[in-house]
Amino acid sequence: MADKFKFLFMFGAGVLIFLFYFVSIHFRRLKYRRIAEELGAEYQSQGLFRTGEIAGSSNGRKYAIATKDTGRGRGSSNWTTISMHCANKGMPLFMYGGFFKNFPNWKYAFTMGARKEKVFVTSIILQDAPVPLEEKYKSQVQSLFQEIALLQSDLLKKGYMKIQQDYISFTTRGVLKNAEAASQTISLLTNLADRIESAPSI
Repeated sequence: MADKFKFLFMFGAGVLIFLFYFVSIHFRRLKYRRIAEELGAEYQSQGLFRTGEIAGSSNGRKYAIATKDTGRGRGSSNWTTISMHCANKGMPLFMYGGFFKNFPNWKYAFTMGARKEKVFVTSIILQDAPVPLEEKYKSQVQSLFQEIALLQSDLLKKGYMKIQQDYISFTTRGVLKNAEAASQTISLLTNLADRIESAPSI
């Protein structure tokens, strides 16, 4: 009898967790539809158990907003990424929030390259791994971000920036709250994309 009650309790708890997750996703989907409407963008459903994406354009540049869940339970979290098309002719760049908190803090600025790692008594070379920026690139990178860092430091230090060959993105922890927050990031990325495409290649 005790085993039966234990099973029923666990089954009931599982059903409640599932229902809570389903309802929270449903309300998040509704919120994202409203945000898309306010932005003049399109909401794209990805199934009943996913938040879905928002797709739109800003000054002719296409952008996408996506929120992902990383796991379940106590260690779970949500991350929202806004990405935008950008033709970057230079090297990839990754800037974490600390780079803008005490701009420019080079401990939080990276590109991709080969990095040597020591494993036990031997060394291995990791390809396409984050590596610190060389000194010769720092002045160009600082110039690229100087104006934006002054105007948008409060936003930038809350997430991390990624600049790849054909897009740029900004990722922050949490679920997108409203259209105003999205619009602020979209404006930032549009400005940065214009600067990247007009600046000499790094």
